[in-house]
Amino acid sequence: MTIWMKPTLTEESIRAMEPLEAFRYAEELLDSRFPREAARVLEPLAEVEPRNAAVWELLGRAHFAAAHLGPAEQAFRTLVELEPTSAWARTALGLSLDRQSRHREGAVQHRIAAAMGASERDATRVELVHRAED
Repeated sequence: MTIWMKPTLTEESIRAMEPLEAFRYAEELLDSRFPREAARVLEPLAEVEPRNAAVWELLGRAHFAAAHLGPAEQAFRTLVELEPTSAWARTALGLSLDRQSRHREGAVQHRIAAAMGASERDATRVELVHRAED
Protein backbone atom coordinates (compact mmCIF):
# COMPACT_ATOMS: atom_id res chain seq x y z
CA MET A 1 0.00 0.00 0.00
CA THR A 2 1.31 3.45 -0.86
CA ILE A 3 0.63 6.40 1.42
CA TRP A 4 0.08 9.45 -0.77
CA MET A 5 -0.44 12.28 1.72
CA LYS A 6 1.84 13.13 4.60
CA PRO A 7 0.38 11.34 7.61
CA THR A 8 -0.58 13.27 10.69
CA LEU A 9 0.71 11.31 13.64
CA THR A 10 0.18 12.18 17.26
CA GLU A 11 2.06 10.71 20.17
CA GLU A 12 -1.24 9.23 21.33
CA SER A 13 -1.89 7.49 18.02
CA ILE A 14 1.63 6.08 17.98
CA ARG A 15 1.37 4.79 21.56
CA ALA A 16 -2.00 3.20 20.78
CA MET A 17 -0.51 0.97 18.05
CA GLU A 18 0.22 -2.67 18.72
CA PRO A 19 3.90 -3.53 18.09
CA LEU A 20 3.30 -5.47 14.86
CA GLU A 21 0.90 -2.81 13.58
CA ALA A 22 3.48 -0.09 14.32
CA PHE A 23 6.23 -2.03 12.55
CA ARG A 24 4.10 -2.65 9.44
CA TYR A 25 2.94 0.96 9.36
CA ALA A 26 6.54 2.17 9.65
CA GLU A 27 7.48 -0.08 6.72
CA GLU A 28 4.69 1.49 4.66
CA LEU A 29 5.79 4.98 5.67
CA LEU A 30 9.37 4.30 4.67
CA ASP A 31 8.33 2.69 1.39
CA SER A 32 6.13 5.73 0.70
CA ARG A 33 9.06 8.08 1.35
CA PHE A 34 8.06 9.38 4.76
CA PRO A 35 11.20 8.39 6.69
CA ARG A 36 10.83 10.95 9.49
CA GLU A 37 7.35 9.70 10.28
CA ALA A 38 8.57 6.09 10.12
CA ALA A 39 11.29 6.93 12.65
CA ARG A 40 8.72 8.55 14.96
CA VAL A 41 6.64 5.36 14.89
CA LEU A 42 9.67 3.14 15.44
CA GLU A 43 11.34 5.01 18.32
CA PRO A 44 8.84 3.84 20.96
CA LEU A 45 8.85 0.36 19.43
CA ALA A 46 12.63 0.15 19.86
CA GLU A 47 12.16 0.94 23.55
CA VAL A 48 9.54 -1.80 23.92
CA GLU A 49 11.47 -4.33 21.77
CA PRO A 50 15.16 -3.50 22.46
CA ARG A 51 16.42 -6.92 21.32
CA ASN A 52 14.48 -6.97 18.05
CA ALA A 53 16.99 -6.66 15.20
CA ALA A 54 14.28 -6.03 12.59
CA VAL A 55 13.10 -2.95 14.48
CA TRP A 56 16.64 -1.56 14.72
CA GLU A 57 17.29 -2.22 11.03
CA LEU A 58 14.12 -0.43 9.96
CA LEU A 59 14.79 2.41 12.40
CA GLY A 60 18.33 2.80 11.04
CA ARG A 61 17.05 2.81 7.47
CA ALA A 62 14.41 5.42 8.35
CA HIS A 63 16.93 7.72 10.05
CA PHE A 64 19.42 7.25 7.20
CA ALA A 65 16.77 8.10 4.60
CA ALA A 66 15.80 11.19 6.61
CA ALA A 67 19.49 12.20 6.83
CA HIS A 68 19.42 11.83 10.62
CA LEU A 69 22.92 10.42 10.52
CA GLY A 70 23.74 10.32 14.23
CA PRO A 71 20.58 8.38 15.11
CA ALA A 72 21.10 6.16 12.05
CA GLU A 73 24.61 5.35 13.23
CA GLN A 74 23.32 4.51 16.72
CA ALA A 75 20.57 2.26 15.33
CA PHE A 76 23.05 0.45 13.07
CA ARG A 77 25.53 0.07 15.96
CA THR A 78 22.77 -1.56 17.99
CA LEU A 79 21.95 -3.77 15.01
CA VAL A 80 25.62 -4.82 14.76
CA GLU A 81 25.58 -5.68 18.47
CA LEU A 82 22.46 -7.80 17.98
CA GLU A 83 23.61 -9.34 14.68
CA PRO A 84 27.44 -9.29 14.70
CA THR A 85 27.66 -11.64 11.70
CA SER A 86 25.41 -9.53 9.47
CA ALA A 87 27.42 -8.11 6.60
CA TRP A 88 24.45 -5.90 5.71
CA ALA A 89 24.49 -4.32 9.18
CA ARG A 90 28.24 -3.63 8.87
CA THR A 91 27.75 -2.05 5.45
CA ALA A 92 24.88 0.11 6.72
CA LEU A 93 26.96 1.27 9.68
CA GLY A 94 29.88 1.98 7.35
CA LEU A 95 27.66 4.04 5.05
CA SER A 96 26.25 6.06 7.94
CA LEU A 97 29.81 6.84 9.06
CA ASP A 98 30.83 7.69 5.47
CA ARG A 99 27.94 10.15 5.16
CA GLN A 100 29.24 11.88 8.29
CA SER A 101 32.69 12.18 6.64
CA ARG A 102 34.12 9.65 9.09
CA HIS A 103 35.63 7.59 6.30
CA ARG A 104 38.33 5.83 8.30
CA GLU A 105 35.76 4.55 10.80
CA GLY A 106 33.47 3.59 7.94
CA ALA A 107 36.31 1.74 6.22
CA VAL A 108 36.67 -0.53 9.24
CA GLN A 109 33.04 -1.58 8.91
CA HIS A 110 33.36 -1.99 5.13
CA ARG A 111 36.47 -4.13 5.64
CA ILE A 112 34.59 -6.41 8.02
CA ALA A 113 31.63 -6.60 5.64
CA ALA A 114 33.92 -7.43 2.71
CA ALA A 115 35.58 -10.17 4.77
CA MET A 116 32.11 -11.58 5.46
CA GLY A 117 31.50 -11.83 1.74
CA ALA A 118 29.39 -8.73 1.27
CA SER A 119 29.26 -6.85 -1.98
CA GLU A 120 32.44 -5.86 -3.83
CA ARG A 121 31.44 -2.26 -3.17
CA ASP A 122 32.63 -2.61 0.42
CA ALA A 123 36.13 -3.49 -0.76
CA THR A 124 36.00 -0.57 -3.21
CA ARG A 125 35.06 1.85 -0.42
CA VAL A 126 38.03 0.68 1.64
CA GLU A 127 40.29 1.13 -1.37
CA LEU A 128 39.02 4.69 -1.91
CA VAL A 129 39.83 5.59 1.72
CA HIS A 130 43.35 4.21 1.35
CA ARG A 131 43.86 6.15 -1.90
CA ALA A 132 42.83 9.40 -0.21
CA GLU A 133 45.37 8.78 2.57
CA ASP A 134 48.28 8.32 0.10
